[in-house]
Amino acid sequence: MEPGRSSIGDLAFPLTRSELVRRIGSPLQRRRFRRARAAVVVSTTVALVAALVGGVFGWPHLVCGTGLQQIRGECVGVNDGSHSFDPGLAWLTGRIHGMNTEVERLAARDDVEAFRIVLMTSFSLEGDTDLGGEQIMRAVEGTYTALMRQNGFAETGSGVEVAAEESRLFQLHLANEGSVQQGADVVVQDLASMIDDDIPLSMVIGQSSTTTATEEIARELSELSIPMVAGSSTSTTINNVQSPGLIRAAPNNEDFAAALRDHLDRRAESDEEPVRGPLVADDNEADVFSRDLADQFRTYLDPYLVQKSLTFHGSAGSGNTTVYFDHITDEICADPGTNAVFFAGRYSDLATFLRSLELRGCRASSGLPITVYSIELGLLPDMVRSYSGAECEPADDDAAPEHYRLVQASAFDPSWLDEDAWRPAGFRDYEAAITQTVRAETHSTSAPEDFYNGYSLIYYDAATIAARATLLGFEASDESTVAASVRNHLFRVTREPTGSGRLDYLEELEGRVTGRHIPILSSDCSVEALDADPFQTPDVPYDELYPDLAD
Repeated sequence: MEPGRSSIGDLAFPLTRSELVRRIGSPLQRRRFRRARAAVVVSTTVALVAALVGGVFGWPHLVCGTGLQQIRGECVGVNDGSHSFDPGLAWLTGRIHGMNTEVERLAARDDVEAFRIVLMTSFSLEGDTDLGGEQIMRAVEGTYTALMRQNGFAETGSGVEVAAEESRLFQLHLANEGSVQQGADVVVQDLASMIDDDIPLSMVIGQSSTTTATEEIARELSELSIPMVAGSSTSTTINNVQSPGLIRAAPNNEDFAAALRDHLDRRAESDEEPVRGPLVADDNEADVFSRDLADQFRTYLDPYLVQKSLTFHGSAGSGNTTVYFDHITDEICADPGTNAVFFAGRYSDLATFLRSLELRGCRASSGLPITVYSIELGLLPDMVRSYSGAECEPADDDAAPEHYRLVQASAFDPSWLDEDAWRPAGFRDYEAAITQTVRAETHSTSAPEDFYNGYSLIYYDAATIAARATLLGFEASDESTVAASVRNHLFRVTREPTGSGRLDYLEELEGRVTGRHIPILSSDCSVEALDADPFQTPDVPYDELYPDLAD
């Protein structure tokens, strides 16, 4: 008997084929069996490796759904509303998906042209984004409402109703770049692939904040001939010179600084004590917004600044929410000649700075609080508590002395919500559209306070401008793509009616918007009478208005 083979008496029955071959089969049969077994092992190993690789590279896409991928725990990319990005946005993105579906259905008709506008920002309501969840939600609301109006659509509570026959329709897609812009490259690639879609990309609205990554993305979109309306990104470094094809809906930092200069110059005519104080500036290299704002303050507010600036490292872009101002507030409070502070930083860091002033007890005994000057699109957090409905309520005379008063340049004034107040042309139509289009949801805009951060107004205006520019570019059709044609005709948008009045664009102003009002608001209502005629962004370069800027 050959070695390794068993006699029949040693076998246990019933026998499997493999056991029979192994025990008593011929050498040829046994070789074939070993080869088959080896092949099974190899194929199983290959399958496991493939599954592992597929899991590593495919899982981010499977988790997030079609067209999106997961980077650092967030789903990034461009979406039509079928994915909400954040549970808190699900009710709103569902409506956007319904609008987009209706546009796609109508676009199948020969007499209808459809275009795609993309809102690019962070959609993480609770991430490390520089925007708060309330700001993001209102920005999406404003954009959606403007395009619903452009389409002639109405909401029925259960879907979209075509209330008016329009031959030019708009879809709204949402581009999530992530809370710290980790998905920006993915978004740019997605946008580039949408230029020649059946419903082509015509314009991008974005971005939400200004960092070095924001500047790079604006340049990349410009190189792709994709036009952009800047939303809440207010740095002057984002402009039509650095990124041809870019205009803005909101005031930029220069506009805000000039509005504060106008306010201080008028106040100086009646005040006995001149305003003097340090610039408190964020030196975070990644935060282009804050560094640009500091530059604009130095340029425009120089007559009111003391020589020494005080700096801090802000939290923008890093996810670091701990910023300490103790050394700064100690120095400010110790100088009796300082009656003002000019804050160039993010609103989140400003709130921390104001708390530090409060805890320090600065000027509590003198009864003359320090005035902190800053800027924001809507009401800063510490400003909101001074307003009830649309009216500013001064502090009670019997209340404890204030450690500071807050004065800000804004793109929105709560008094515009008052029936008897002056307001920009178009604001009442905007307010009605917002409250009617996004009604019947507890999250949606329904009370005056829901308008206070200004984001729904700014993004409503941005979407209105984007739609108008799209139509002008499509009618001209002087390029191979709709996006490139729109890019050529941005400065034909003139006297466009928005929620903030009739806005103009002049090429020589580098994409800066003109005709927008910038009210000055205060936490103690002390500037209401002074600014009954608010500052309006001019249609000439600022150096023509302020000849001393060159020096």
